[in-house]
Amino acid sequence: MSQYTFKSIAEQAKAIEENRLSPLELLEGYLNNIDKQSNSEKIFTEVFHDIALKEARESERRQKSSLRKSLLDGIPINWKDLFDISGKSCEGGSLLLAGRIAEKDADLVANARNRGLVTLGKTHLSELAFSGLGVNPKTATPPNAFKDLVAPGGSSSGAAVATALHLSSAGIGSDTGGSIRIPAAWNNLVGFKPTHGNLSLNG
Repeated sequence: MSQYTFKSIAEQAKAIEENRLSPLELLEGYLNNIDKQSNSEKIFTEVFHDIALKEARESERRQKSSLRKSLLDGIPINWKDLFDISGKSCEGGSLLLAGRIAEKDADLVANARNRGLVTLGKTHLSELAFSGLGVNPKTATPPNAFKDLVAPGGSSSGAAVATALHLSSAGIGSDTGGSIRIPAAWNNLVGFKPTHGNLSLNG
């Protein structure tokens, strides 16, 4: 079912809802794509294989029992390494925060999990989310999805590149002055910035 990794979230969600695709098959397709991607370590700070597989299996059980938590239950997403995920490092693309481990989930992460989305991993970003280019000489600079030596756009660079290269269904970033919209535009994606204050910034 790896062909579904090349489809939109809407198509994936409909296929899961209609039992034409299992969340576990979708996740395994993405993990396979990541394994084949030579630059994956420049895109992901960490891929949560065990967590993602556990969440996908739980989602598959809900699917079979007609107990899905939401339309997006079972959809794998990546998180910019600016969001706290309990027990995982959150370093903001900076050596100043090297070794920092989050004590609890950010509100948005908790909300996503409560709706059944699968936590695929964390992605690289501009240092402390302070650049529109997406270049980070301190940790890693993701390649542009279309040409390796072209800047990916920032600061949510890894989130966009992982999505554009079909390594996850979508990426969650943050946007103060274009940090979602710039990398989306530079990697031929749609980047959505919600109205400030509509979503919690806790964590």
